[in-house]
Amino acid sequence: MAKDTGASAAEVDAEFYLAMEAVRHFYDGLDFQNAMDDEYAVAHGKDNAGRRVGYGLVVLRPTSHTRFFSIVSPLAAALSAACCVALELQESLLNLDATLRQILPKALDQNVFCITATISDPTILSSAILVDQTSASSTSSLTTQLRSANQHRAIAVVDRTADLDAAAKAITAARFSFGGMSPYAPDLVLVNEYVKKDFFEACSRYATLSFARETSVKRVDGNRTEASRRAIQDAEEKRLATSFGSSDFKLVDIKDRDATIANIKVNGRFLPIMTCTSLLDAVYNHTQAADQPLLAGYFFAANDAAKYLSQHTPAHVSCINQIPRHLLVGPAAPTSHEPDLHHRYSAAMFSVPRPQFVEPQPDALAHVEKLLDGDVAGVTAQSVRALATKPLTATGQPRNDYLGFFEVSFFTGFGITLSMVVPLVGYGTYFLGRRGLDSRSQPSSNADARPPTHSEANARAAQRRRALMQPLSSGAPGFRFAGAGKWRGRDACRAGPAHARASPDYGLAIPAAPKAEAFPPHAASEGRNVNKGEAVVP
Repeated sequence: MAKDTGASAAEVDAEFYLAMEAVRHFYDGLDFQNAMDDEYAVAHGKDNAGRRVGYGLVVLRPTSHTRFFSIVSPLAAALSAACCVALELQESLLNLDATLRQILPKALDQNVFCITATISDPTILSSAILVDQTSASSTSSLTTQLRSANQHRAIAVVDRTADLDAAAKAITAARFSFGGMSPYAPDLVLVNEYVKKDFFEACSRYATLSFARETSVKRVDGNRTEASRRAIQDAEEKRLATSFGSSDFKLVDIKDRDATIANIKVNGRFLPIMTCTSLLDAVYNHTQAADQPLLAGYFFAANDAAKYLSQHTPAHVSCINQIPRHLLVGPAAPTSHEPDLHHRYSAAMFSVPRPQFVEPQPDALAHVEKLLDGDVAGVTAQSVRALATKPLTATGQPRNDYLGFFEVSFFTGFGITLSMVVPLVGYGTYFLGRRGLDSRSQPSSNADARPPTHSEANARAAQRRRALMQPLSSGAPGFRFAGAGKWRGRDACRAGPAHARASPDYGLAIPAAPKAEAFPPHAASEGRNVNKGEAVVP
């Protein structure tokens, strides 16, 4: 195997061990005593509801990836199911094929095993189970064909809640082991944008250390990796991706999700890495956007986030926070049956159900037979109808009256919006209403406070003059003119709001003494009564 593939010693030993473990598993599953009891169960009056028989002929068409395990595992499973196996081995220069041609015919009964060239006769293929590990797509048949879904992709998702160091170690080991040719190696890695830089650095570190420790690195067949290499080169020329690495491996940073390298099955030591913004983006824009279900999904995240990813990702197999290394050995498991990740094939895949019943039917079904016979007392159409309409037992399932994920999100956003909008609307309403009330009351107050017009000022001044020219009583205190415009008197009169001084000799009205504050220059000209009770003589 090492000469044919150039794989490392550890990879060759791992493949050999897993092949022998598969033989041991199917061999230990043989229980001749139970098989005899099941075969003669009907003879002892017991049902054999789980009876299965071998299909007959099995045609095995192996793949070149980990070829030894890919041949031994289905061969052991088919023989344990009591089938005859025809192994297709083409004439080649592979040392493994030459060794198997010598060992297998001697170790196995010639009545149940043979080595042949490619079988193309449709008559033989239609009556046999075809184990085709070289097919490009799987089939929907559940009985006659076990095709490996080699072209179905495997995608890894790394959330920001994941252990980035462990995720990088597992993903790089899966992508670069066995020459990067395993169908279960991740073809694309979706990394949350917040942790992409750290994850990329961790992948670079582990890849460099891995190839530094390995002195003999397997050189992958250029023909099988040419499509992937050309897709990477095309993406780099269009500036849709950038790559980092050496001649042994490459880490590809994809900038555009429409790049070809992000949508093909990758062969070789190339690890495409692309950014995703959230779990929803990873699920609906990438994993569910594929034309066919994924061969495998690897989800590195917290348990609750990983549960969501694995639930909504259409993948035949989902692995949480791990990529089993034994999964990289062997072909892709048939997708038309329940997958067996440990050995890829099970004995049930090569057998068909053939149940046997000898015991009386259950009472629930015996009522039908009695009703149809019509001669059994107590069994009438009414009694059977009553049994048919009997209420079902309550399952205890809770009512679906709680809010779901999207409802909670809607109400949360609605509440946050209301908490911001309602105060703004209330304050705006109060402010506008208060301003409107102020604008209504402002004109009347302004009208009362407006300055008098020129005609109004003249009228008021004339009225004041007439009032002041009235002769005062002789007893009124005040100054008297002694002559020649001179004032006599020891004391100045005391100003009052409604008093005026006058000389009885001349009948002149003298205004009261003004207060301390100065008069505005325009007050006298306009005839305004600046201080209440004080008159201005024009």
